[in-house]
Amino acid sequence: MKWTLSAVSFAVAAFALPLMQAHAAGPYDGSWYVDAPAAQNAGTTERSSGCEPVRLPFTVVDNKITGSLQRGSYGTGRVEAGTGKNATPFSGTVQPDGTFTTQWESYRGIGKLSGNNAELSWTGECGPRKATGGRAKE
Repeated sequence: MKWTLSAVSFAVAAFALPLMQAHAAGPYDGSWYVDAPAAQNAGTTERSSGCEPVRLPFTVVDNKITGSLQRGSYGTGRVEAGTGKNATPFSGTVQPDGTFTTQWESYRGIGKLSGNNAELSWTGECGPRKATGGRAKE
């Protein structure tokens, strides 16, 4: 009986130990956003609908950036957060110093997370864009 009780205790402990070890959140884990102001089309003085202000929300977990973006309806070219059938993934990787790279469709960005602040720069249809933001209030 002692052997059976010991074996059962060991089995329970071996199963429960991984469940009891809490996953420590990284310094950048959480919900973030960046806002880019309206921009002009590259090479023109006119703003097009695709150069409107944009908010890009994203999540960081274990130094991986995830999000989902989509183009606005009716061919406006506007980019917005999205979860519908037309949404495509926004992804990236955060380095230990807070610098990160991102990709959405064919666009690549570089940025920095520091404390509660975020910056992201990329070049798109409207030329160079710079967005700033921070941690989303949850």
